Formats: sequence, C-alpha cells, structure tokens
Amino acid sequence: MRTQLTPGLCRYGTPADTPVGPTFVLAPFAGGSAYSVAEWTKPLLRKGQIALALQYPGRATRAEEPSARRMTELADAAAPDVLAHSDGPLVLVGHSLGGQLAHELALRLEDAGRTIELLVVSAARPPGLNRISLAQILAMDRDAWRQELAGNGFGEQDLLAQPDVLDVVVPVLRSDYLLLARHNRAGGVVNAPMLAIGGDRDHWVTKEHLLAWAGLTRGGCTTALLPGGHFYYRDQIPDFVKWIRTTHADGLAQWSADA
Repeated sequence: MRTQLTPGLCRYGTPADTPVGPTFVLAPFAGGSAYSVAEWTKPLLRKGQIALALQYPGRATRAEEPSARRMTELADAAAPDVLAHSDGPLVLVGHSLGGQLAHELALRLEDAGRTIELLVVSAARPPGLNRISLAQILAMDRDAWRQELAGNGFGEQDLLAQPDVLDVVVPVLRSDYLLLARHNRAGGVVNAPMLAIGGDRDHWVTKEHLLAWAGLTRGGCTTALLPGGHFYYRDQIPDFVKWIRTTHADGLAQWSADA
C-alpha cells in the first residue's frame, strides 16, 4: 500500500503498532520517481515494516515544481520529512543519483542523532567522481539523449522513439544529470556501515568506483557485483534484496559483538 505523506515522501507498507526493525528510506535514480522504487518494497519489507520513498520535484505528483539544482538542496528538504515520519533506526537505499543523495541524507540524519544501520549505494559513484561535465550535458541534442536513454537501460527502443515520450523524459533527466555534474564536493564521512553494490557490466560505475566508497564511512564498506549493467537489479531483485538484508544482519551482529 502506498500513502503520500508529504509532497516529497511516499510510504510503502502498513506500519505496525510497535516498530518492527528499521525504517527503509529509498532514493530513486536520475529521471525516476517514488514509484520507480516500488518494485523493491514487496521483497524488502516484512510484516509491519515500512519504506519511505523520496519524491523529487519536477516529476510525478511534483511535476509543476522546478527541479532541484543541487544535491544538497534535495537532501536538506528530505531530511526533515524523514525525521518527522519515522522513529528508530534507518536503512537508506539509493540507486545511481539516489546513491549519492542517500549519502548526503545520511550525513544530515546522523547529525540529527538518528542511527543508520546500513547505507546502500547502488550503481553510484562517490561524489567528486561524476562521469560527465556541465558542458557535455548542455551540448546534448535530442538524438544524443535518445542514445543515452536507450544505451543505458532507461527504456525500450520503440518507446524512446516516440517524440512525446522524449518530450516528457528528457527535461527531467537533463535536470538530474546537471544536478549530478554539480555535485563534486569531496568528503562527507558517515558513521553508518555501507554496502556498495553494482553491475559487473556497468560502464558508468566500475568496481573501482564502488570500492572508493570505503573512504566515506567509519563503519566499514562491503562491496558486491551482480551480473548486469547500470540497472542490474531489475532482473534479480531477490538477490539485490538478499545482499541488503545479509549485510544489514552482519552489521548488527558485529555491533552486538563489539558491545
């Protein structure tokens, strides 16, 4: 069940009277919306658990709002929503752009005193290692965007050949790419343990990029590669979720042993 809590936040699942485990916070990829991560929720959530999915401005129910210009702007807006609509520990999961946003959000939530039991960055480069410049993005014409979309798993070729589809998708994706290109600051070390996971045929995000996330956490970083490209998880959601749950459980066991 999906419930719109605020313009920037959707809840999936039915909360129990007594919280059951962590609240999951889900951050979509570039061009995506809170509905894009709905497929994660059924295998991820157990009875009584909830997930909070971020809804970015400029799309879906927020289509009339201007898109964010900075990653920090998105994180600054999301943090109060998450704090107001969750209690107890959190697990943050973000794919691609959402991975970088989840990292920024983790910094703010930890500063607010919340415990993040796991930060999952999926198919995401660490900030400062983004792959494309502002000038490259601004120079892309319609054909270049069609190739970018088709070549990286954003949609089917026949669908992307339709002008009305491109008219809707390209402005949103362009704004998200510009947001990524501007997010080049170094630093931002979190306390939460990390899972950096991606596809073994992703030419955007390599194993070396995933390994580099280890420098941004004091809690240790597990790295995993699954078969596939940038959207590797779509064909193997059970394995994707298993990695999240196993890494989360291992981290809790380690904290218990350390205590």
